[in-house]
Amino acid sequence: MAASYDTDVVIIGGGPVGLALAAELGWRGQRCILLEQTDGVVLHPKMDGIDLRVMEFCRRWGIIDQMEAYAFPSDYPQDMVYVTSLDGYELGRESFALPSGGPEMRFSAPSPQARIRCPQTHFDPILQRLASSFPGVELRFNACYEALEQDDHGVVVRYLNESGAPGQLRCRFVVGCDGANSAVRRSLDIPFTGVGLLNYTTNVLFYCQDLFSYHKHRPGYRWLFIGPEGAYGTMSAMNGKDLWRVQLFNDERSALSEADVRQRLERMVGQPFDFEIRSVLNWSRRELVAERYRDRRVFLAGDAAHATSPTGGFGMNTGIKDAVDLAWKLDAVLKGWAGPHLLDSYGQERRPIGLRAVREATGNWKRLNSIGARPDLLDSTYAGALTRYHVGRQFSATMLREWYKLGIDLGYVYRDSPICWPDELKAAESPAQDAYAEIDPQSTPQARLSDGKPLRASTLREWQRLIQHQSEGYEVPMDWQELPAAEVMVYRQTSAPGARAPHVWLQDGSSTLDWFGRDFVLLVLGGAADDSQALSAAAGSADVPLRVIRCTDTHVREEYARPYVLVRPDGHVAWRGWRLPDENQAQAVIDRVRGA
Repeated sequence: MAASYDTDVVIIGGGPVGLALAAELGWRGQRCILLEQTDGVVLHPKMDGIDLRVMEFCRRWGIIDQMEAYAFPSDYPQDMVYVTSLDGYELGRESFALPSGGPEMRFSAPSPQARIRCPQTHFDPILQRLASSFPGVELRFNACYEALEQDDHGVVVRYLNESGAPGQLRCRFVVGCDGANSAVRRSLDIPFTGVGLLNYTTNVLFYCQDLFSYHKHRPGYRWLFIGPEGAYGTMSAMNGKDLWRVQLFNDERSALSEADVRQRLERMVGQPFDFEIRSVLNWSRRELVAERYRDRRVFLAGDAAHATSPTGGFGMNTGIKDAVDLAWKLDAVLKGWAGPHLLDSYGQERRPIGLRAVREATGNWKRLNSIGARPDLLDSTYAGALTRYHVGRQFSATMLREWYKLGIDLGYVYRDSPICWPDELKAAESPAQDAYAEIDPQSTPQARLSDGKPLRASTLREWQRLIQHQSEGYEVPMDWQELPAAEVMVYRQTSAPGARAPHVWLQDGSSTLDWFGRDFVLLVLGGAADDSQALSAAAGSADVPLRVIRCTDTHVREEYARPYVLVRPDGHVAWRGWRLPDENQAQAVIDRVRGA
């Protein structure tokens, strides 16, 4: 293979994950070319919710203002509503003033950002502009991937350009971000494994000038429709005004006719109404994960690595976390300070997180379908009313696990990561004090949790919902051992190695998260003795970029639980300790965290 390269990284697929990877590489000063087989225009948004961790990345990229410019009314309720139809019975409702909750979330949240509604039709163009703003990034649309060949020095990618003519690119690395039917994954012969098909679904994007005039319910963001046969679909407000996205659950793969779609929409509303179908998308709901995320110089990210039910909103959000994890490691290799095993850690860290997310999404799908057949649900009798009472109460409690899931969004930890230094516990500490230990929902919340952290108002809200979920929800049989509900529903920040570094507001109005991004950062907290020379020298000898930040804020020291914490470029903790490592240990720490 020729020694020259057209670029360093070729990204196959220009959805939000591929675009985020291109933007992150460009932000780090690296060259990449993205190939997308379509013109890049999104007509049917598959996602519209950005989780807190991805919002934190967007904060770092400086695009929050553009995202918030999406015309979704700021006062539109974000409620989850359970109904038989819009003109029928309301069975239950979980109210949210904001996607992240009410005032208690804004003022005591574990993140400097709130979740927002930003459909892919708005988000993708923002990511396109961001990626294109970096001089080393090139986006090529209407460029269809054909094949690749790799050796010890690089990869040749063959594709068809806009006119159908063949082209090729020589690069150092390739990343397949080309969706659940990834051609890159197939060309590498990497199998998908998992539960497989869950159901067939038809998405419908439709316009209705005044849907509210057809019913008397308070507005809501997402409507879940329940009939005598069980759940039969969902409807989401795409702009809080006149654009709606529906999911219709199908038993068979055959696509619905327009007449079928119209009949089902009218059933949801409860009567005939005036509307315009903008687009229809048929798809298969699946749970699948690639057996491996890497084949030498080629990597998989996003849906190419993990196909999931959208229940929980983990698909795109998990994919963008893949992109950020991979980007800083590729950056380290291209700049020459990575050890030989750093790129191996991408799959070792991210695949367990992908498995965790898709399995939680499948559990949420089962919870959505947990009601079963209730033949008298619509009866205007006492028996019918009693059925609606029980269904509403139990289903509302059951669904709380999907709405309160910061343990998945923020609480993922790269446990046993080969590039994180294991904790060295004091004699008085024990694993039982782990911030991710199960919480007893029957106990009374105290001012401090068992790991010594102060109880936040937002945590109290999550705790209350956990108790309701466990005491009143349906018992939904699973074919696997689910994560403890507390680990999903009650998020507790931790500085444990492998965890996302905690957010704490600083006196200047910034967040501790604003410290992290480009380099390794050594935090010296609470007035601790600063003798970081050994660690700095070890980093310098390996050309590892390291900054030292000293902070005496007692709140930061309390939240980080150690006087010394080393944070990676992706904002995850690499090492923490009660004392700084000596000269011998410092070299060992640096070698481990850079994958040597």
